[in-house]
Amino acid sequence: MPIVKAISGHTNCQKVKTYLEKRNRALARDFFNLSWDERDMEGYDETMKDAVEWADEMDATRARCGNDEPYEGRRARTYKHFIISPDPDDHIDLPALRELAGAWAMKFFGDYQVAIVYHDDNQNRIPHAHLIVSCTNLVTGNRLHTDNPFELNRALQDMARDRDLSGLSNVMEHDEGLSRLAAKDEPEKTARTIQPTYMSRPERELVDSGAYSWVADIRSRVSVAKGLARNESEFRSILDMLGVTVADNSPKATNRDWIYSLADDPKCKVTGGHLGYLYSRRSLENGFENKAAYHPDAASSRTILKAAKDAVVLNDLVELDRMAKALETCSRFGIRSIADCDARIGMVEKRIAAGNGSEAERKSLEALREARDFTAANGLLPRASSKPKGVKPKADGSHGNGKKRPAEKRKHNRRDPQRGNREKGER
Repeated sequence: MPIVKAISGHTNCQKVKTYLEKRNRALARDFFNLSWDERDMEGYDETMKDAVEWADEMDATRARCGNDEPYEGRRARTYKHFIISPDPDDHIDLPALRELAGAWAMKFFGDYQVAIVYHDDNQNRIPHAHLIVSCTNLVTGNRLHTDNPFELNRALQDMARDRDLSGLSNVMEHDEGLSRLAAKDEPEKTARTIQPTYMSRPERELVDSGAYSWVADIRSRVSVAKGLARNESEFRSILDMLGVTVADNSPKATNRDWIYSLADDPKCKVTGGHLGYLYSRRSLENGFENKAAYHPDAASSRTILKAAKDAVVLNDLVELDRMAKALETCSRFGIRSIADCDARIGMVEKRIAAGNGSEAERKSLEALREARDFTAANGLLPRASSKPKGVKPKADGSHGNGKKRPAEKRKHNRRDPQRGNREKGER
């Protein structure tokens, strides 16, 4: 049977991150509701996770919601640390543990930022999972509160048995006493797809046949807007320029989402979740809050927006779709220039040539090549990323490019108040 142990944290998340990842002992890491989300990034290169500063993201979210302050005279709880330790007799491997830990985390903490770090630094080298759950609910902004702690372990046992692992029996009569009081309904499941992009069968049939799909049209426009916008105001403004209106869904709806519709045909409307998780209100708001999220530079953004507006005016939906896919690929790989794209293509080609490339990497290579061709042909990205401005010379006389200025030139360039008088006397 797997065992789950809970520990409350009262410091910033950076300390626990350092502890879990020191000496490169982490076998793997999984992230949810952070700048990397496992539900959106299936098939992506996992080495890109090295750039995810998950502790900083959690600390920033907590501070923004005011959850660093003491509560009722007690220290603020900043995160919960859960440890899932499998039964040694189950001989569970790392992929199976990752699937179990991720499913359990999303069952109870789907509205929280979650980082899972896996270790096998025990006597028998059995993999186990450390789950760090940030204390802030991303939907309500409220602090984390577990109504029924016993249910966490009960659900883990049920999920273990569902996966042919050993688990404790959870059969219990709720006729009297504390047992009856502890019995609660299952947590409400969120009615939304977890696929990054979702296409219904009717939409796919229309697209495959070359016919017009207003759902695909809206998705392309929303995709461009979310790739360019840095906040909700910009997102709505860009969509307005592209002929899409945004409205809140009904207060009675179980899902807090946005409804997109075509400005010139309001009957054509769809909720974000039906376009795919990446287009849902929750996903977009999480992206707006992440200051480190990818965006093209200002010049590229203006060029892309103008091209998108032209495609809408000309009703060139094929061009708009290609632009949306190219922007999605650039966002996925953090590409800001044609040189960035060429470098990423070269890396993937080397892995495939060496026989280490997966099917997902072959698909990534195809997407990268298409994005490179489209952005280069339409001048949507610069040839090379711009160099940071305001770089000051270092103490050794260099300017950060590895080249030192000659000592004679440095000396000659120093301001010498007597230099002018000496030169006059020499003439």
